[in-house]
Amino acid sequence: MKRDLRLCLAVFLIGLSLFVVTVVRTNSVPRLMTFGNEEEGATSGWVLYSDFLMFDREFSVNIRTNNTVNVYILDDGAVKQWRIDKSVNAVWAYEDVVAGVFSEQSNGRGGYAVLVYLPEDSVTVIKVVLTFSGFEKDLLTLSSMMIGIGILSTTVLLIIEQKNKKT
Repeated sequence: MKRDLRLCLAVFLIGLSLFVVTVVRTNSVPRLMTFGNEEEGATSGWVLYSDFLMFDREFSVNIRTNNTVNVYILDDGAVKQWRIDKSVNAVWAYEDVVAGVFSEQSNGRGGYAVLVYLPEDSVTVIKVVLTFSGFEKDLLTLSSMMIGIGILSTTVLLIIEQKNKKT
Protein backbone atom coordinates (compact mmCIF):
# COMPACT_ATOMS: atom_id res chain seq x y z
CA MET A 1 0.00 0.00 0.00
CA LYS A 2 2.83 2.42 0.85
CA ARG A 3 4.45 1.74 -2.51
CA ASP A 4 1.20 2.64 -4.30
CA LEU A 5 0.86 5.78 -2.20
CA ARG A 6 4.42 6.83 -3.06
CA LEU A 7 3.70 6.25 -6.76
CA CYS A 8 0.56 8.42 -6.57
CA LEU A 9 2.48 11.17 -4.81
CA ALA A 10 5.24 10.95 -7.43
CA VAL A 11 2.67 11.36 -10.23
CA PHE A 12 1.20 14.36 -8.39
CA LEU A 13 4.62 15.98 -7.88
CA ILE A 14 5.67 15.42 -11.49
CA GLY A 15 2.40 16.98 -12.65
CA LEU A 16 2.87 19.90 -10.29
CA SER A 17 6.44 20.44 -11.51
CA LEU A 18 5.34 20.34 -15.13
CA PHE A 19 2.57 22.83 -14.33
CA VAL A 20 5.08 25.24 -12.74
CA VAL A 21 7.41 24.96 -15.74
CA THR A 22 4.47 25.63 -18.08
CA VAL A 23 3.51 28.77 -16.15
CA VAL A 24 7.10 30.02 -16.14
CA ARG A 25 7.33 29.57 -19.93
CA THR A 26 4.28 31.72 -20.73
CA ASN A 27 6.38 34.48 -22.25
CA SER A 28 9.48 33.64 -24.22
CA VAL A 29 12.49 35.54 -25.43
CA PRO A 30 11.75 36.84 -28.96
CA ARG A 31 13.41 34.92 -31.79
CA LEU A 32 15.15 37.38 -34.11
CA MET A 33 15.93 36.51 -37.73
CA THR A 34 17.67 38.94 -40.06
CA PHE A 35 17.91 38.43 -43.81
CA GLY A 36 19.47 40.65 -46.40
CA ASN A 37 21.33 41.10 -49.64
CA GLU A 38 23.80 43.82 -48.68
CA GLU A 39 25.52 43.54 -52.02
CA GLU A 40 22.86 43.79 -54.68
CA GLY A 41 22.06 40.33 -55.96
CA ALA A 42 24.28 38.53 -53.41
CA THR A 43 21.49 36.63 -51.66
CA SER A 44 18.50 37.79 -53.64
CA GLY A 45 15.69 35.36 -54.21
CA TRP A 46 14.65 32.71 -51.71
CA VAL A 47 16.30 32.47 -48.30
CA LEU A 48 15.42 29.66 -45.87
CA TYR A 49 15.96 30.15 -42.14
CA SER A 50 15.19 26.77 -40.68
CA ASP A 51 15.23 24.78 -37.49
CA PHE A 52 13.23 26.55 -34.84
CA LEU A 53 10.64 24.93 -32.62
CA MET A 54 7.09 26.12 -32.35
CA PHE A 55 4.81 25.30 -29.46
CA ASP A 56 1.06 24.97 -29.07
CA ARG A 57 0.39 28.62 -28.12
CA GLU A 58 -0.06 32.11 -29.50
CA PHE A 59 2.71 33.90 -31.32
CA SER A 60 3.24 37.11 -33.20
CA VAL A 61 5.31 37.73 -36.31
CA ASN A 62 6.82 41.20 -36.56
CA ILE A 63 8.17 42.00 -40.04
CA ARG A 64 10.18 45.13 -40.86
CA THR A 65 11.92 45.71 -44.18
CA ASN A 66 12.97 48.41 -46.59
CA ASN A 67 11.31 46.71 -49.58
CA THR A 68 8.26 44.61 -50.37
CA VAL A 69 8.92 40.97 -49.46
CA ASN A 70 7.11 37.67 -49.05
CA VAL A 71 7.51 35.75 -45.79
CA TYR A 72 6.30 32.17 -45.32
CA ILE A 73 6.35 29.95 -42.24
CA LEU A 74 6.72 26.29 -43.17
CA ASP A 75 6.28 23.16 -41.08
CA ASP A 76 8.59 20.13 -41.34
CA GLY A 77 6.71 18.59 -44.27
CA ALA A 78 6.66 21.85 -46.22
CA VAL A 79 10.41 22.33 -45.62
CA LYS A 80 11.10 18.86 -47.04
CA GLN A 81 8.86 19.62 -50.01
CA TRP A 82 10.63 22.96 -50.55
CA ARG A 83 14.01 21.25 -50.61
CA ILE A 84 12.77 18.67 -53.14
CA ASP A 85 10.95 20.80 -55.70
CA LYS A 86 10.95 24.43 -54.43
CA SER A 87 7.16 24.48 -54.02
CA VAL A 88 5.79 26.71 -51.26
CA ASN A 89 3.16 25.06 -49.05
CA ALA A 90 3.18 27.50 -46.13
CA VAL A 91 1.30 27.16 -42.87
CA TRP A 92 1.26 30.97 -42.64
CA ALA A 93 1.96 33.36 -45.51
CA TYR A 94 2.61 37.11 -45.48
CA GLU A 95 2.88 38.40 -49.03
CA ASP A 96 3.78 41.85 -50.34
CA VAL A 97 4.73 43.09 -46.87
CA VAL A 98 6.88 46.09 -46.01
CA ALA A 99 6.02 46.20 -42.31
CA GLY A 100 3.48 44.56 -40.08
CA VAL A 101 2.73 42.60 -36.94
CA PHE A 102 0.62 39.48 -37.34
CA SER A 103 -0.84 37.42 -34.49
CA GLU A 104 -1.33 33.69 -35.00
CA GLN A 105 -2.19 30.55 -33.04
CA SER A 106 -0.04 27.47 -33.44
CA ASN A 107 -1.90 24.17 -33.53
CA GLY A 108 0.90 21.96 -32.35
CA ARG A 109 4.52 21.41 -31.56
CA GLY A 110 7.12 20.83 -34.18
CA GLY A 111 10.00 22.11 -36.20
CA TYR A 112 9.35 25.07 -38.46
CA ALA A 113 11.27 27.32 -40.84
CA VAL A 114 10.91 30.83 -42.21
CA LEU A 115 11.16 31.22 -45.97
CA VAL A 116 11.70 34.74 -47.31
CA TYR A 117 11.68 36.04 -50.85
CA LEU A 118 14.02 39.04 -51.31
CA PRO A 119 13.51 41.02 -54.53
CA GLU A 120 16.38 40.71 -56.95
CA ASP A 121 16.36 44.27 -58.23
CA SER A 122 17.38 46.14 -55.06
CA VAL A 123 19.25 45.87 -51.78
CA THR A 124 16.82 44.48 -49.23
CA VAL A 125 17.22 44.10 -45.50
CA ILE A 126 14.49 42.38 -43.50
CA LYS A 127 14.05 41.64 -39.83
CA VAL A 128 11.57 38.99 -38.65
CA VAL A 129 10.86 38.64 -34.93
CA LEU A 130 8.80 35.75 -33.56
CA THR A 131 7.44 36.21 -30.04
CA PHE A 132 5.53 33.45 -28.25
CA SER A 133 3.06 34.11 -25.45
CA GLY A 134 0.39 32.34 -23.47
CA PHE A 135 0.28 28.85 -22.05
CA GLU A 136 1.42 25.80 -23.94
CA LYS A 137 -1.97 24.14 -24.04
CA ASP A 138 -0.69 20.58 -24.43
CA LEU A 139 1.63 20.85 -21.41
CA LEU A 140 -1.07 22.58 -19.39
CA THR A 141 -3.52 19.76 -20.17
CA LEU A 142 -0.97 17.04 -19.40
CA SER A 143 0.12 18.61 -16.11
CA SER A 144 -3.48 19.20 -15.01
CA MET A 145 -4.34 15.58 -15.78
CA MET A 146 -1.34 14.31 -13.83
CA ILE A 147 -2.19 16.51 -10.84
CA GLY A 148 -5.81 15.33 -10.93
CA ILE A 149 -4.84 11.67 -11.24
CA GLY A 150 -2.31 12.06 -8.41
CA ILE A 151 -4.84 13.70 -6.08
CA LEU A 152 -7.64 11.29 -6.95
CA SER A 153 -5.57 8.13 -6.63
CA THR A 154 -3.92 9.33 -3.39
CA THR A 155 -7.33 10.10 -1.92
CA VAL A 156 -8.72 6.70 -2.94
CA LEU A 157 -5.71 4.89 -1.47
CA LEU A 158 -6.00 6.82 1.80
CA ILE A 159 -9.71 6.02 2.05
CA ILE A 160 -9.03 2.32 1.40
CA GLU A 161 -6.27 2.34 4.03
CA GLN A 162 -8.57 3.99 6.59
CA LYS A 163 -11.29 1.38 5.94
CA ASN A 164 -8.75 -1.43 6.32
CA LYS A 165 -7.61 -0.03 9.68
CA LYS A 166 -11.21 0.08 11.01
CA THR A 167 -11.80 -3.59 10.25
